Amino acid sequence: MRPDSSRPVFIIGGSRTGSTMLQTILSTSPEINLTDELQFRSPWWLHRDLVSDIKTHVGPLDKPGALDRLVALLYSGIPVGWFWSASDRLLDRDMLYSELSSSPLTMRTIFHAILKVHAHTRNKERLGAKFPMHYSNTQQLLDWYPNCLLIHTTRNPKAVYASQAAKYLKSDQDWNSRSLMRCKQFVHINIQISWTARVHKQLCNLPNYRLSRYEDLVLNPDYNIRQLCDFLEIEFHSEMLSPKQFGSSFDRIGRDRQGIERSSLELWRTSMSRVTAKAIEVGHRRAFKILGYSNDTITQSTDAAIFRSD
Repeated sequence: MRPDSSRPVFIIGGSRTGSTMLQTILSTSPEINLTDELQFRSPWWLHRDLVSDIKTHVGPLDKPGALDRLVALLYSGIPVGWFWSASDRLLDRDMLYSELSSSPLTMRTIFHAILKVHAHTRNKERLGAKFPMHYSNTQQLLDWYPNCLLIHTTRNPKAVYASQAAKYLKSDQDWNSRSLMRCKQFVHINIQISWTARVHKQLCNLPNYRLSRYEDLVLNPDYNIRQLCDFLEIEFHSEMLSPKQFGSSFDRIGRDRQGIERSSLELWRTSMSRVTAKAIEVGHRRAFKILGYSNDTITQSTDAAIFRSD
């Protein structure tokens, strides 16, 4: 099977949905490079994005000196996110400068150059990225790459809320601080549920789109990973079933640990109140139905057609 290297692969979706696990699994392929989160575009209220930093620190892209200012910005540590804190290791500076010099500067050519140079540093041909921009901006990806392949990760919203709370709540915080953080996470999950269902309804009939639910991947990894490989037109590798990773989605944490932990599906039940869980469910019954979740059970799927809009 020879993949079409002209078809970029983008993982889109909300936070805490198993996207890093999926990125690790698919990165086992020798063909696809999945660049880490670029924070290229994000809602203004969430955090700064690369586009706003470019406008602030570079200015008009057609003005003299814009290229030099742009490259300086990309290696300055100013842009938000882990990728940009390590750009000197992840992106060859001279190669990126050369690539950006080869065509007029636009947001699209900047984005493409970053993906291309990062893939080259990993000796991979096919471009891709995990969460390259906030998934509310997915149409921008489709405008720039009409033939791209989109994998939309999602997860039981209650589990997402619990995972977010576990990430941001600290044991040394006082009651007021913890209550405020829980409130913020509750607002965030309500926005994320609505966005997830809306994006899925908009895209689910496209042949280059596939929904990937965390629960399906954990319960039946062999079948679902093979399905994703077929969708991406890449070879399945047995190593994909034992991804090395760090985080609550995996059986043990550590540099020599690997595997997918099934008990992660139920951890949320012990870390959130029944009132909060019910409030999330009642407020988003339609979204739960659209995404295949009902009363904390999973509508089993072996065919993408189950996710077509009604």
